[in-house]
Amino acid sequence: MTALFIGVVSHPASRFAASAGPKGLGRTLADGLKRQGVDTVLEINLKNAFEPSMLALDGPAVARSLHAQLRVERHWQAFLRDRIDFSQMMRASLARAQRRLREWIRYLRPWHGKHRDSPGARRIRRLINIELSHFALMRAAVESGSEWTLIIEDDAAAQDLDDCMAGLIGLMSQGPGQPAYVNVSASFSAEDLNISHLLSPVEDAEWEGTESRQLLASSKPVTNTVCAILYRTSFVEELLAVTDTFPLDPVIPIDWKLNIALEFLFTQGTLKSGDCWTVVPAPIDQLSMIAQR
Repeated sequence: MTALFIGVVSHPASRFAASAGPKGLGRTLADGLKRQGVDTVLEINLKNAFEPSMLALDGPAVARSLHAQLRVERHWQAFLRDRIDFSQMMRASLARAQRRLREWIRYLRPWHGKHRDSPGARRIRRLINIELSHFALMRAAVESGSEWTLIIEDDAAAQDLDDCMAGLIGLMSQGPGQPAYVNVSASFSAEDLNISHLLSPVEDAEWEGTESRQLLASSKPVTNTVCAILYRTSFVEELLAVTDTFPLDPVIPIDWKLNIALEFLFTQGTLKSGDCWTVVPAPIDQLSMIAQR
């Protein structure tokens, strides 16, 4: 059995397209892990799979997308809220409202009827292509027969490759059961995500890299974007069984779609408390987030 399938999400016009090349994280991780005896398969997806027949890129589609994302974000915060921190809740609500206003102004105000190259049309086309790429790589991982799957986006980078590899090997040495998946990108802080109250140290496991990092288990499944997530491939199958039932329209970002699937699996009992782990600080940086900061 293949130990690890590494999938890289990218596209030819990406500003991080070089990361999908020979010096990118996917290739350097695959080569380094192979040298350490880990049977690793690498697949880089550069395809933009969106076809015009999938969805009309018009103003109503953009509006549906923005409305849907706002509803999902509100629902997700309610799902995470074991106890209410009103000050944090108000800050998060204000931040969402401000971001949504900026998006409405940016994506809907310049809309001119049938103009397919408007900011809104480009936005939903990009979101669909990212989603299709993630799911294509997940299916490829299942077909590969790998035990573990690492899906990374092309803006993923590791400052210390040796530490990252050692830590990943340690995570993949965990026996059957937990974790089902591990967030390994430093995208948002736990405070930003409003998940601090869900996290606690993992017992009987620690980060095996050279850097000091914590392994934290979450009482509910959470994500820290989808820049870099390590999955058990058996869990990838369970995820796909849920996400395959989701409609393409309204279009929402892949990380929110994943959140919906995680909540469903948790509610029905497939995912349990402690099935989700997070590495803090994470070994993989999300370069686009760093640039925004």
